[in-house]
Amino acid sequence: MVQNETSFLQLLPPIVVAGLLIYAAYVFVTRFVIPSRNLRTSLSKIANTVRSMSDGDEMIRKSGVARVFQNTTMEKTWHDFSKTLHTQTTIVNGVARQSRSRITVPAAHFFSVSAVIDRPLGVDYFKHLPGILTGVGIIGTFTGLLFGLSSFDATNADSMSRSVGMLLAGVRDAFYASAAAITLAIAITHWEKSLYRQCLTALDDLVEAVNSLFEAGVGEEYLANLVRNANANTDQAKSLRDELIQSMVPVIKQMEMVQSQQTSNLGSILEQALTEANRRLAVQIENALTRQVKGPIDELTKRLDNRFSHQNGSTEDMARRVIRARQSERPLAENNTEGLS
Repeated sequence: MVQNETSFLQLLPPIVVAGLLIYAAYVFVTRFVIPSRNLRTSLSKIANTVRSMSDGDEMIRKSGVARVFQNTTMEKTWHDFSKTLHTQTTIVNGVARQSRSRITVPAAHFFSVSAVIDRPLGVDYFKHLPGILTGVGIIGTFTGLLFGLSSFDATNADSMSRSVGMLLAGVRDAFYASAAAITLAIAITHWEKSLYRQCLTALDDLVEAVNSLFEAGVGEEYLANLVRNANANTDQAKSLRDELIQSMVPVIKQMEMVQSQQTSNLGSILEQALTEANRRLAVQIENALTRQVKGPIDELTKRLDNRFSHQNGSTEDMARRVIRARQSERPLAENNTEGLS
């Protein structure tokens, strides 16, 4: 039972690798081989149809080619390319008619490899598919070896002999799976490159057929139209400039009037503000000076009043003393007079 389980584990990596290889081959065939063949056939068919329209009226050819590309993967590409065609006109009986179209941008710029082949087919992925398959084969080989070594029994000679046989069988199956993966990778690489080259050849044939329908270059008419358009644009620019200047003159005058009025109003406002500020400053200075000078002046006044009052009192005392002295001298004089008599 254990031997059967070990054999199954050793067979599991090759089975998984084989399943992945079958799935990869199916995806490659259904998503690259068949679409690439259909694309190559479509490119070749369109190229032959376009080349068969080289004769006849050019404008009819142009509409016919548009119908050829209709309902294909390149319909939008043709639509973008047709916009770059320069249509030349001729005057017939006073009526302008389209005569021919000229190529201004090469068709290869629009019908490029990336737009027509690479993106629709997913070429970037299938270019790396062989490397992926090779890696899967290598992983399967090492996984089989690991399973064989993990179940290796070296306890006795019989078990060692059976383990060696199972290990070699597992290694053989793993190498078979790896060899199958490498072989499939080589086949896919060759097949992918061959189909890709065929698509490139068909695309080159289509681009050449489209370019052969129209003449290259713009010609004298296109240059003359450019000159006329340039002159017309210059005249229009001059007239537009004159009209703009005329329309802007009243606006500029009105703006000047408004600006002068605003300036005068601003001057009066500033004058009033300065007058009010000066008045407030004078009041503040006056109050400050009053507070600073009033105290010393009041104190000086008090001192002078005290001094004057003291001096007045001294004068009155002196006058009283003089009067008293005189009064005392009069009796003495009268006594002396009476004595002499």
